[in-house]
Amino acid sequence: MMQQSCGRCQVFPAAAPARPAPAPPAQLITNPSDQQLSTTCSRRLRDAGDFLDAVEFMLHRHPKATDTTLIVARDIASRMGASRDGHVAYAWREMTQRLRLGRSTIAEHVRILRELGLLVWVSHGSRRNVLRERLGARYRIGDGYRGTATIYAPCAPPAWDEAMGRIRGGHGYRSRVRSHTEAGRRRAIAQARGRRGNAPSRTPSFTQLPPVLPVPVVGEIKTPHPRPRGARPAGGAPPRRRDGAGATGVTPGEVEAHITYARVLRLEVWWLQHACVRRLAYAVRPLIQAGYSWQDSARELAGWRVPQRPRDVVAYIRAGLRRRAQHGALVLEDHVVRPRRQAPADGEGRRHAAMPAVWRERYGPAFARYQQHLRGPMRAALNRLTQRQPAQEGPRWAYRLREPEARFLTSLPPQGSASPRPAPGPATAAAEREARVWAALDDHARATAAFQRLRDQLAAQGRPAAARTTAG
Repeated sequence: MMQQSCGRCQVFPAAAPARPAPAPPAQLITNPSDQQLSTTCSRRLRDAGDFLDAVEFMLHRHPKATDTTLIVARDIASRMGASRDGHVAYAWREMTQRLRLGRSTIAEHVRILRELGLLVWVSHGSRRNVLRERLGARYRIGDGYRGTATIYAPCAPPAWDEAMGRIRGGHGYRSRVRSHTEAGRRRAIAQARGRRGNAPSRTPSFTQLPPVLPVPVVGEIKTPHPRPRGARPAGGAPPRRRDGAGATGVTPGEVEAHITYARVLRLEVWWLQHACVRRLAYAVRPLIQAGYSWQDSARELAGWRVPQRPRDVVAYIRAGLRRRAQHGALVLEDHVVRPRRQAPADGEGRRHAAMPAVWRERYGPAFARYQQHLRGPMRAALNRLTQRQPAQEGPRWAYRLREPEARFLTSLPPQGSASPRPAPGPATAAAEREARVWAALDDHARATAAFQRLRDQLAAQGRPAAARTTAG
């Protein structure tokens, strides 16, 4: 049979009759070519509630529609919120698990929804690798395979809009509701009031907080002084120039010219090719204001010998221009490129002379007290404690054999013409190095013990003084 009449999608006159004629029975859309997104006469739906209302209204117009059709439609409506346009993936395997229905049953009821104009195809499922189309030239062999899925779009058929008193403008899937008939307006008002009445009410435990009143200002209040017209307030935005330039002094026309300049420059230098043209135009603005043509700028940037593409091109350019301008390798105006941190001038050395004075004032009393009372006794005690004392060596590990080594060597059978291994001789260079290491460790242990004894003595001397201070 033929598709539903598309004349209902056209713009209706504003003056509708008070009692519209009853709508004729809807004709089923059996031709698959009329069930596409580009050829349908149904209107796009994004709300799941509207889709279910349309399904319940159109369900009795199909001879094979049952309650199972409504169950399948509710499953589709539950997934409409995952897409901005309300599109839903077919995903029949997941539907069979959720609904406990067979694949053929689900396919039959989805076909019923398509014939009623409630579903249209957005894309047909196939074995074609969808990653090739999404990635395009960026597709590689190792990117994998993903088949094209079947996508449906829930719609509102013209018969439902006409029965609800809606007047549509436009044609096909992109048509919109422009107005309502008198009966449709009353029905829409009643539906809106019903939705408002069904809204969840507040629980009895809900307590509304009192409004927060402004705190009165205690103390003096500044009296605004009159300011001459056109004067700039302190800390406010600068006045806009009459030529259209803002705070930077660059007009929109100049910004457009700078963007064109950056677009050409990006094609000439390889490490600029992924940068945003607007940010790049802002970064090379010092070169533009200094009178550099795009050829000069490209020659300057290409001579920087960048080893690899920077992560932030704009920051790299700004830092490079600042560094080269400060070193004299690039001639730019003083107000164009400023140093990151500008130290105050100190030609007479006043800041340097003030720092030692501050140090003397802050640390001088403590150092004077150390020189008068602590330096002599501490050095004497340290010299006394670091004198060589009998080393307190712990037990060292000694290798013990079951029998003397000489007897063991003589018991070995001769091997070829080699003579038996001689007995160990005098100390070698390795033994001397080991002795020096042990001596250094002994000195370190003695020094550590001396410092610890000195700390104990100072702590013992400090305890009685603290006790006397507390008692007094």
